[in-house]
Amino acid sequence: MIKKITLSLLLCLTLSQLATAQTIFTEGFEGASFPPTGWTSFMGTNGVGTANDWIQVTYPNTGTYAAANIYENVAVGIAEDWLVTSQIDLTSATNAELRFYSTETYTSTNYGSTYEVKVSTTSQTTHADFTTVASYTEANIGSGWTLQSVDLSAYDGMMVYIAFVHYNDDGDNWVIDDIEVRSPLNLDAELENVSLNRYALISTDNLLSFDVFNNGISTITSLDVSWSDGTNTYSENFTVNIAPGATETVNHTTPVNYSTVEEKNISVTINNVNSSMDGDSSNNSLNTDFNTVSQSGIKAVFIEEATGTWCGWCPRGAVGLDYMTSTYPNTVVGVAVHNADPMVLTEYDAGIGNYISGYPSGAVDRKYGDVNPSQANLQAIYDALNTEIVPVDLSIGATQNGNDLIISAQSNFYSNFSNANFRLGVIITEDGVTGTGDGTNTNNQDYDQVNYYAGGANGVMGGYENLGDPVPATQMVYNHVGIALLGGFYGQENSVPSIINNGDSASYNFNYTIPTTSTESNIHIVAVLLDATDGSVVGAKQATIAEALSVEEVSGIDSIKIHPNPAKDRINISFQESNGDYNVTVTDMLGRTVINTNYEGLFGIQNIELPISNLNAGHYVMHINDGNRSYSSKFIVNK
Repeated sequence: MIKKITLSLLLCLTLSQLATAQTIFTEGFEGASFPPTGWTSFMGTNGVGTANDWIQVTYPNTGTYAAANIYENVAVGIAEDWLVTSQIDLTSATNAELRFYSTETYTSTNYGSTYEVKVSTTSQTTHADFTTVASYTEANIGSGWTLQSVDLSAYDGMMVYIAFVHYNDDGDNWVIDDIEVRSPLNLDAELENVSLNRYALISTDNLLSFDVFNNGISTITSLDVSWSDGTNTYSENFTVNIAPGATETVNHTTPVNYSTVEEKNISVTINNVNSSMDGDSSNNSLNTDFNTVSQSGIKAVFIEEATGTWCGWCPRGAVGLDYMTSTYPNTVVGVAVHNADPMVLTEYDAGIGNYISGYPSGAVDRKYGDVNPSQANLQAIYDALNTEIVPVDLSIGATQNGNDLIISAQSNFYSNFSNANFRLGVIITEDGVTGTGDGTNTNNQDYDQVNYYAGGANGVMGGYENLGDPVPATQMVYNHVGIALLGGFYGQENSVPSIINNGDSASYNFNYTIPTTSTESNIHIVAVLLDATDGSVVGAKQATIAEALSVEEVSGIDSIKIHPNPAKDRINISFQESNGDYNVTVTDMLGRTVINTNYEGLFGIQNIELPISNLNAGHYVMHINDGNRSYSSKFIVNK
């Protein structure tokens, strides 16, 4: 009887708490019309700016779209732009609260403006009827979204309109998304994010941490949290102090560690909050994928710089990308993606637009968007990413017939995937691109570079401070220009199998014709392996055309076989016929020579054992040359 009463009481308490939770109003700006139905936008009382300067943009916190009030270049005064909701019913609300995500996307720290949230209980369009309930000056310029919370409890029991007002005094962009008006729960812990290395070497400890957001109105002081791989579960109690509206990062003391190559889906669950059931269990669990690898591939940080000749701050990105690619030629792959100028590649420009909201900007590994492409910032990102474990090595081969190339992009995997969603793609870039202009850069056909660093007033910028504004086309040479996408921005469908075992390889051939206007030696082939699940770049590799041609088997010596492959201590070179002297070199995937030996006076059928016990596990290329003809082949060393 006691158990029944206790259970009944607990159930009543739980239902009572759930009954207080109420989502009253939401808007994610995903509809076809903008402003959304029932909303309106207009100028402020000073009449400065554009009447409908709030627009729908593809820079969302979630979903596909967000709302943005963009840059306005006004001669006098401050542009004041209003975006107002439809009428919201708070007549049954308790402790009403507005939440929305906000960011300022202009990447220069010289900019920053004031934003206000206002409420009216009478009119949707009369300025004087609105009362300011919150005011902000964004500090997260170019660094992602901030969740803003506004107390609306003073309006419980009323009908209201909410206005988002941007005082655009400096030329920045304010973006908002995922607006919600709600009556919060007393106790509601939300598992916001789980952090765990995506890939790791076997027998290494990997810290699992998670972010807990207090979505309720009571402080959270304790959590029971577990993680499970489907076989084993590890639970722990944590003492915390998470105020309403705050987030705390918690580290689980049991690391993720496997002694063999494994593919796991790790689930993390909040089981109890403050020693009781959470008010809303629907936001208490998250899953993350985790793979151990037999070895790590070569990590190359993939930087896409969004730029344009019309963009006066974009020399910063050109200087930053040139520095990174020249300083780290083997572990940085860079592409300049042009917008609204004669070097624009429409498909690439549209694709990178999903990762940025202004210029200059960029994406790194397509995991991080709206990246400030300054030298210092790119260096910091590189330092954070270049030691990442990656489950693949990429190689690039090619055959050529005139200007026509058949490009082979190959991926060699070091882990198991039961349901992979990888795609191979190739990007063609060109250095030394030049063109003409009229010295004004007044249209998108000019190669003149607008340059806000001219004269040095905005600091030193790789020599641009000594050039004019715009920099005449005769003085401009553009590098890393993306000139072709093979397989599309998101990679070639069905280019990689869905089931992959450790040691498997996958390759795909792409066709490309070198433009007659291009210099072949200035062209680079960039191979990327994309995870189509989230669009991120798993691996990247770059080669010149000459380097790619040297990797493929060249017709001439067609009677050579190397075996076994993979090999461990020795690899056999079998000549079905030989006649003369042969040079054998082995290079690693960075192009470094690790073996160089000569065999003289070979004749007829020969089998040579080449010792490789001193080589580390990984992928290599063997080159054999008799002075007239050559043979190249990839092989794997397993330990």
